Amino acid sequence: MIRDMQSRDVDALVAIETACFAAGYADKMMSAEDFAEVLTDEHTALFCAVDGDTVMGYAFLILEDGAANFDSLAVSPAHQGKGLGDHLFKHVEQYCRDNAIPRLNLEIKETNYPLLTRYHGYGYKCFEVEAGFYADGWGAIRMLRYFDV
Repeated sequence: MIRDMQSRDVDALVAIETACFAAGYADKMMSAEDFAEVLTDEHTALFCAVDGDTVMGYAFLILEDGAANFDSLAVSPAHQGKGLGDHLFKHVEQYCRDNAIPRLNLEIKETNYPLLTRYHGYGYKCFEVEAGFYADGWGAIRMLRYFDV
């Protein structure tokens, strides 16, 4: 099941964030305080994939200027490889359609070829490359997709 983030999810979200992003993305990781702020920020949306009380993954959006910026998606290592990330991403796209958000932006590391292929397959187009965006020196590829809303 996918639902909106709740305050009780913060510790699990930090654990997932650490497991997924500590190597290579540490400078971009969200803290417990960052996750807690999402609960009161009307310009964000965070969805949790849960099984009972277990948070298995999340997808995070920042909403601004008539668009949604897909900030991050992470699935707990114990639940990876089961299509959960794809399910979360499709939920994000449906959220955009349901809320008349015409554009979804995202960025990925230029070396993340599996995700590049996946997003191209979903209809996303590259609109910008920013060299040296990540702490390890790799660039970010920014992509977008428009929705009929």
